[in-house]
Amino acid sequence: MFILNLIRYLRGYVWFEARGVFVERFLNLVARNHIPVWSGQKRGDVYTGCVIAGDYRKLREHAKKAGVKLHVTGKKGAPFQRRRYRGRTGLVVGLVIFLGFVLGMSRFVWRIEVNGNEKLQETTILQTLEALGVRPGTLRSSIDVRDCERRLLLMLDNVSWAALNIEGSAIHVEISEATPPPPMVDPKEPCNVVAGQAGQILSMNVFDGQTLIGIGDTVLPGDIIVSGITQDQRGQSLFRHARAEVIAQVQQDVEVEIPLNQTEYVETGKTMKRRYLGVFGGELPLFLPFSIPSPYRVEREETRLTMFSRELPLTLLREEYILMEESPLIYTEEEARKLALLELSLLEKATFDDAEIVNKEIRGRLEGQVFLLNATYTCNMNIALEQKIAVDE
Repeated sequence: MFILNLIRYLRGYVWFEARGVFVERFLNLVARNHIPVWSGQKRGDVYTGCVIAGDYRKLREHAKKAGVKLHVTGKKGAPFQRRRYRGRTGLVVGLVIFLGFVLGMSRFVWRIEVNGNEKLQETTILQTLEALGVRPGTLRSSIDVRDCERRLLLMLDNVSWAALNIEGSAIHVEISEATPPPPMVDPKEPCNVVAGQAGQILSMNVFDGQTLIGIGDTVLPGDIIVSGITQDQRGQSLFRHARAEVIAQVQQDVEVEIPLNQTEYVETGKTMKRRYLGVFGGELPLFLPFSIPSPYRVEREETRLTMFSRELPLTLLREEYILMEESPLIYTEEEARKLALLELSLLEKATFDDAEIVNKEIRGRLEGQVFLLNATYTCNMNIALEQKIAVDE
């Protein structure tokens, strides 16, 4: 249907009105001669419809034979539009200039997207590309993609692979970050192995240094377990880099607090919208200034404008402010306990991820309007901590 309407618009069509006693005879002549007519309506002795502009002359011949009066009531389509603006050369010149501007601007880069980066900041990548001459507004043909990829690897740390893909007026930068190697231990730097936490030593694996504490002994934070100071056969002190793995059983307390009376923000169902036109990195407001009552949650959507499947250096930015209001939230003791247990499980995973939990004691109580959850963990973990020896002292 769209194609048919488009063809009719390009060829031009007219609305006509046929009036007379013998309208049916006129319609029979039109149908017999295969003249396409659409949107036809008959009311009494009057018939209205549409026909291609080039076929209207044929209708006049058949109207004369049938004895009905025919006249045009409307004209639509591209031929009539051209005739209307035929004397307005300024409009045509402006359209040509605009199309030339759009086609010219499509030869430049207006958008840079970065994908694959996790630890490396996107702003750092964009600044590096700018130093290489790749920025919004750069002529696409002036960009040496392979050279930029090689230099990007040299200028960015912890990047193992980089690729630049140019699509229209956009550059898609694909980054693959390298896994950093473990920090190198300088064997020439003397240090002791001390206890990072208090506990009872279960096992030790000493790689270098002199052991001062045995299995089964109890240590406090900061106690030296393996000394980096040894003596040779002549009794002279030697400074070494002590290294060891010390597994000890430690106890650690964790506390979680959940207030019974809290406040949450709920949506009111009311929204406010703002729109901006993004031009060359700037934003032009398309609205009259108005204040937005707080609190609110904002959702932002950006759409790149295109013409003839080519990206324009223009973006339409939509902001929708979802208004919210404070609402009291009151928990029962049982609900507060469930929330505290959930938060405790998150803390447990973050704190004892590398440890073996042997025992866990949980105690909960209500103090005023606050529910307290205390947990005592008994776990086996590596408490070895390397501490530099101040040789100068």
